[in-house]
Amino acid sequence: MLTPKEIRALKPKSKRYQITDSPGLALRVQVSGVKSWVFRFSRNGRVTDQTIGHWPEISLLQARAIVRKKQRELEIEPTGSFTVRDAFKFWCSKKKGRILSYRDERLRLEKYVISKIGSRQLDSVTPPMIIRLMEPLEEEGKASTIKRLLMRTREIFDMTVNAGYLSSNPLSKITKVFPVPTVTHMPAVDWKELPIVLSQLEKLAPQKYRVLFYFSLATLLRPKEVISIRTEWITEEAITIPAEKMKMKRIHRVPMTPYLVSLIEEAKNIRKNKRSPYLFPASSANKPISSQALAKWMHEQKEFSGRLVPHGLRTIGRSWFADHEIPFEVAEACLAHVVGSQVVRAYQRGDYFAARQKILPKWHEYIQHCAQCAKVLNGHSDNSRAETT
Repeated sequence: MLTPKEIRALKPKSKRYQITDSPGLALRVQVSGVKSWVFRFSRNGRVTDQTIGHWPEISLLQARAIVRKKQRELEIEPTGSFTVRDAFKFWCSKKKGRILSYRDERLRLEKYVISKIGSRQLDSVTPPMIIRLMEPLEEEGKASTIKRLLMRTREIFDMTVNAGYLSSNPLSKITKVFPVPTVTHMPAVDWKELPIVLSQLEKLAPQKYRVLFYFSLATLLRPKEVISIRTEWITEEAITIPAEKMKMKRIHRVPMTPYLVSLIEEAKNIRKNKRSPYLFPASSANKPISSQALAKWMHEQKEFSGRLVPHGLRTIGRSWFADHEIPFEVAEACLAHVVGSQVVRAYQRGDYFAARQKILPKWHEYIQHCAQCAKVLNGHSDNSRAETT
């Protein structure tokens, strides 16, 4: 079978010649250098050649798809054409580096769709076939996974229609088969309950988890962003996190405050691996602590399990901002959220750093106040136990 590289290398000769790609498809090279696709078929003992277009206006994969369609129409045993795996590779080539969740989406598709029907011809895939693939996930209650898979599979087929490999998308309505998944927000408590939360933290947490908790709460960064922080990013003015380490792929600066300085110093002092470039290092010098380390510890504590997760600390902070009349754009900037339409973002490129320099100290004062209340609560708790005894 031909390859695009071989087709490009074909040169005209003194006479017209023809090269077979696969049963029913050949490429004819004219003396002038024009290359034409030819569909060859036999009916009633007579062989007929039918020109279906020129290369490169019609690509190799498109020509194979056209021939396959004609063979099906003529009830001729069809030959190999564009497969689901081919379409998936085409999707990968267009989406890699363009969507934030590319790696997770690719692995999910490979596991649940491509590994099952990757070798099938694209035009042989039907909605019932995809529905059957999703049924085991539905039984497991993985509605969100089904939603993502159906969305991306439909997108793959849309792209093949636009590329000319299919005339229409048979999966255009498939997302309506399954119910819309119920959105469950990350567990978080009201900001007014923070003294109680910190009281439990002070009683239960080893020092490294306690510092990691307070640092996450103070900076309002996502867990992966917290553990990525390197000491070289820290200056007297701010912690500056490179774009590639942020979810939204934009540089983010966290204004420095006296409280944040004290947390950073404590984090540095308790590091066992002093040579690590990371503020929260793992045992290896080249790795930070796992982004799930704090989440795992909190899940193991009955006081936190099902009630609060590290990501929920951002919710506590955002709710506190809302109830203290912090401007919407400034509050969102504290969480490194991207807000506004594409046009708005084209003009508004600031990060509200000056405004955040005024707001974060107030947020940190509240955290410190809650920490003091936590110590008082723990003291009352100890006295109560003593009196009971």
